[in-house]
Formats: sequence, structure tokens, C-alpha cells
Amino acid sequence: MKITNITSTSIVLLTVCAVMLISMATAADEGEAMSDQKEQFFVQLLGTREGWPNDMTPGEEQIMTEHYHYLEGLVKQGKVITAGPVFDPVFGLIIVKAASKAEARALIEKDPSVTAGLHTFEIHPMRVSLLVENFDEDRYVKNPTNRRLTKEVLVDAVISEVYRAWTTSEGVRTFFAPDAKVELWPGGAYEMYFSPGEPEGLRGSDGCRVLSFLPSSMFSFEWNAPVRFGPLRDVYTQVVIMFEELDTGETRVTLTQHGWGEGEDWDELHDYFDGAWTYVLENLKKRFTTGPVDWSSN
Repeated sequence: MKITNITSTSIVLLTVCAVMLISMATAADEGEAMSDQKEQFFVQLLGTREGWPNDMTPGEEQIMTEHYHYLEGLVKQGKVITAGPVFDPVFGLIIVKAASKAEARALIEKDPSVTAGLHTFEIHPMRVSLLVENFDEDRYVKNPTNRRLTKEVLVDAVISEVYRAWTTSEGVRTFFAPDAKVELWPGGAYEMYFSPGEPEGLRGSDGCRVLSFLPSSMFSFEWNAPVRFGPLRDVYTQVVIMFEELDTGETRVTLTQHGWGEGEDWDELHDYFDGAWTYVLENLKKRFTTGPVDWSSN
């Protein structure tokens, strides 16, 4: 699905709102780029007879209780993101997180309401781009300023390759940090390990998370301060990366960091990231002209 006319300002607003946005896409949209990541699937449970579910028999009610507990177990395992009834039209909604469509299908086929013949189902690949549970107010500045730190670079590569560089563990290791953990779903880890040998919590962007994404258009994540900035390390800013494919075959990458507080310590942090993001974007550009960064020589 091609997304057009998305501005940096509108994405900033989407990122900070506590809402869920579902961006439908085919499984192949970013298949190669995210082959190592979990995918999401929208499942519709459909009743198999007229009058369902208003005239359930006691036996059917028991099956539906088993159905509830089955899904509850999948939620606890992290395999179901959300589930519940839709009333008009009537169907059951389940959003599954799985490595493949086959895996998602296997989970639903074991649902007691499906095995008992009360439901059939349809399953569709999708992307959960924003999720309310991923926004914890205590992680962010209570009253952020309107300050924005914006950087831009032209990269000599097609948009899918540049997007992959930001959104996979393998990609970020080529320009961002020598090691990393990237989980491309809302709330997934977005941790760059600039000092992989240090203890956990001190390696780099430990604790940062993916906020939202639109394949080959936008990617948003939390970002924290280096350890030397003391208490500010525990207050997360937000970074939005916009990707624009140009007629020249290049990709324009625009980075915007927002969520800043006020005071001298925040001014110092802003100045630090002003230089740091310039360095990162220059590395991104070089990655596609001269090759990946050789971290052993740094």
C-alpha cells in the first residue's frame, strides 16, 4: 500500500496520541525486509448459523467460555494483541502476532469455537502501527516544548533498502551501531548498542521502543539520553523518520526529534543530539556509497 501526502507534523501528532491505527497491507509488502520479525494478522470469526450468537444453547455457552480462556492464554503468551466481539455487523475480532500466516492460522484452528463448528474464520495480513498500551506518560516530558530537532539527508539507494536499514537489526548494524535489537512492532525493542561490552542498561539506547511505522514511508521510535546526562536518561524523546523516494532514484530521509523539556540540561542534550544525528545520517549516506561501517576500526 502506497502512502502519500504524509507530513512530518501529522506523523508527530499521530505518534503522541493514545489511539490505535490499523494500516492494512499484504504480507509481501515488506516480506523480505522483515522476514526475521513477527507479523500481525486480522482475524474475523464468523458464526455458522442464523441467529448467532443471540440464541446460544447452554452447550454453546460452555464452548464460548472455553473460547474465551483459550484466547486469554494466547494473550498471556503474547500471541494475541487484542480480541473481542463486533456488534454491527456481528463477528469476532482477533489480532494475532505470529511468524507467518500459517502459524496464525494454526492458532485459530485450535480455537474451541472453531473446532466445535460454531465459527468459521477469515484471516488477513495487517500492520498494527499505533497501540494505546505503548504510550506510558511517565516515560515522557509532562509538558513538552514546541522545539523540534530536524535533520535531512539524501541517500543514493531505493526507498525499500533505506527503510530496511532503519527497521531491522541487520540494517542498523551497517551504519548506526555495532550491535542492536530491533523488533518491528509497536512496543518492540529499538535498542542500539554503541558499547556492546557494557552491562545491560549502559550499552546505548537500552529500553527504547518502536512507536509506529508505515512501511517504506515512516518509522517512529523512542530515544533516550546517554548515561552522562543523569536523570534525563530516564525521560524519552520521540524520533520520527520520514522516507521520500525521488525521481533521481535517491531517497530523502528526514529525521525529527521532539518531546523536549525546558532548562539548561535539556539545552545541552539538544546540542548533543544536534551533532549526534548529523553523524548518524552521514554514516547512513556512506553506507550506500562506500559500504557498511567497519566498527572494529572505530
